[in-house]
Amino acid sequence: MKKMLIVLGLSLLVCSLVAEDFMQPAQVAKDSYYSGMRFGVRSVSRDQDPAPEYSFIPNGDGENTTYLTSSYYDYMPFSYNGYNLRKQPEVSQPYGYPADGWYVSYMRSETEAVGTDRRAYYSYINADGTLGESSGINSVINREGFTSTAVDPITGDPFVAWHAVTEPDGSYDSIVSYALYHATSTPGSWRTPFILFDNPEMSEPFTLHNDDEFIWPQIWIGPSPETGKSRVHAYGNNYTYTNYNSIYLYADFDDMDLLTSSDLDWTVQTFPYWDYLTYDEIERINKDMIVSEVDGQVAFVGAFGDSLMCMYSDDYGETFTNYTQELKQPMVNPLCEDGVTYLWYNDDGITPAEMVIVPSSDLSHYNCAFTEEYTKIVWMAGVNYNNLENIAGGMYMPAYMYPKMFTFDIATKGFSFYDMDVQDTDPGDDHMAVAWDLNDDGEVDEYYEDGTPVVVMSTPSWLFLGDYQNAYFHESNCKVVSNGNWLAAVWHDGAKLLNAYYEEPGYDNWIHQSEIAISISDDSGETWSDIRYINANPLDNVVDPTNHYDNNFAPEFDGMNPVTISLDSKLEILSNETGNYHAKLSFVFIDDGEYGSAVQGEGGYTNSALRYAAIDLEFQAVNNGGDSSDMTLIPNAELLGQNYPNPFNPTTTIAYNMVEEGNVLIEVFNVRGQKVKTLIDEHMIVGDHTLVWEGMNDNNQKVSSGIYFYKMKSGNYSSTKKMILLK
Repeated sequence: MKKMLIVLGLSLLVCSLVAEDFMQPAQVAKDSYYSGMRFGVRSVSRDQDPAPEYSFIPNGDGENTTYLTSSYYDYMPFSYNGYNLRKQPEVSQPYGYPADGWYVSYMRSETEAVGTDRRAYYSYINADGTLGESSGINSVINREGFTSTAVDPITGDPFVAWHAVTEPDGSYDSIVSYALYHATSTPGSWRTPFILFDNPEMSEPFTLHNDDEFIWPQIWIGPSPETGKSRVHAYGNNYTYTNYNSIYLYADFDDMDLLTSSDLDWTVQTFPYWDYLTYDEIERINKDMIVSEVDGQVAFVGAFGDSLMCMYSDDYGETFTNYTQELKQPMVNPLCEDGVTYLWYNDDGITPAEMVIVPSSDLSHYNCAFTEEYTKIVWMAGVNYNNLENIAGGMYMPAYMYPKMFTFDIATKGFSFYDMDVQDTDPGDDHMAVAWDLNDDGEVDEYYEDGTPVVVMSTPSWLFLGDYQNAYFHESNCKVVSNGNWLAAVWHDGAKLLNAYYEEPGYDNWIHQSEIAISISDDSGETWSDIRYINANPLDNVVDPTNHYDNNFAPEFDGMNPVTISLDSKLEILSNETGNYHAKLSFVFIDDGEYGSAVQGEGGYTNSALRYAAIDLEFQAVNNGGDSSDMTLIPNAELLGQNYPNPFNPTTTIAYNMVEEGNVLIEVFNVRGQKVKTLIDEHMIVGDHTLVWEGMNDNNQKVSSGIYFYKMKSGNYSSTKKMILLK
């Protein structure tokens, strides 16, 4: 592996010749038309929960948002996929330092010379939401970009990965650094960065290609099969080949490895099937990685071609199995009102097009989350309406793109989907919504005055300046986060600003005004609430249907343009009591000083603020799923109590309730997912019960200070809670 010299001698001239390192579309956009199209219209679903109520949570200074820093780089500062905002454990081990803050990483340009002046930065956000510090991770400018963050659940130490120009020819390697919070109790003690993906030397023995550049790295930390260690996982996509095969690495470490500034011992692998799809120019692979925090599950989920995909491991990433399922729904090409003319034709203008719904390479900036006791993985991405002629020619119709929530069931190895935006009569059934037949009767719902069918459009982007591909591929961003069976999905919606762009009556004051869309689920993604829209348009503070104002204005965003949101990696449960269900959603965003992405040639360069905020989301049902009106049912009642005291030393009491006679199993696990102690595994009668854990493992040995989880199973009830042992 070549040394990390950070190319001190690399001239600014060479850097200025380096092409922009953002991802490019997989297909050629085919012209789409505008003819008074309807945008973002949702059907009324009788079974759908109402849009969630929310309120901003002020930080310790009483402010609703926390200023982190500012940057001239205004395109995806928080990376495409994965997470940039991660929370520490409450206590950093092994020395017991208080932690509980957030690390967020991003790329920042201090000047308008964004092609050369771009560095990997971080901010540390205190537990009360105030700013601790913001600074560069590396002191040398190397055209660094597209960071990703992970936090070790034991030490609280952050890992940040990014890519940078490290070669005299201007090519990229991917870099990593970590900070020694556990040794210093301060957030900024970063070690010298070192190379993570050494391109192309590291991958060439696997791919047999000598021109690979694996960049846009994503990083996770989870349990390790080695006692006393954590495992860090990372992957990158191939910048040289736009179908994006990947390199994947993992390494085991403990606090002493970090204290000695080890480069770690990395295991490297690639995925031959993805290599085939890439080098033989078969299909673009859209994906993101997730790592379980309690066991050895590692997965990549996404899509390629007309198939959904999960590359799955249950042995900590050491071996993977690829699961796929075709997602290609035929769609009738509707007739116009004259009964003769079709809506879509092939390029000859004579042959009616054969229409299908297939996975989209747009809306590919997403992440994924575990739910339902780590037995399901969910992610939000898009599908496109297209025709077979376009597909054969490598073209697509970017205007017809619709967000879906996808689920991979680990037990059945099957996939399912849910219509998140434009919906038909049942958004969770086995067919995707057809946007001209939302009542599912097989007929066109409505016609325009010229007799063409109304095709309801989705607009999942904060930006629209006349080009659907720029909006939906480059500036879309849909993220999901979970805790137990609660999920929140967040994305941008531009329905009103797009209508304003096309000068539709009543939308005059929506120019450059997008909205944030939020939907929640309390049943592991089986169903989703209606959408809560939040915007920064001060005119939208009254209900006025004639001007498309509906009172979604958030005063906390007054004077801002909040875009490119990135979420915390976990919802924080605030309250899970009968009739009082609340979770905290933390996020970061860029307050764009001028509408448009200057890096993409749209809008001017402004020193735009990066900010942190948190909102309180109200859920409808308890954390383990179900309806709050059915609190007496075993699956829905919260039977497991919070231990007391917590933190504790040396003993703590756990209360639980049996509403039906039967077997109960309560076990204690460490943060690596390893079982520490079986507290009870026996038949119990109906009623309230308590037990005491004395901080011992199954071998009657005292365990060390740290975070532990205790899990109760009884019948079809399951619940897990966290406790802290302090000595």
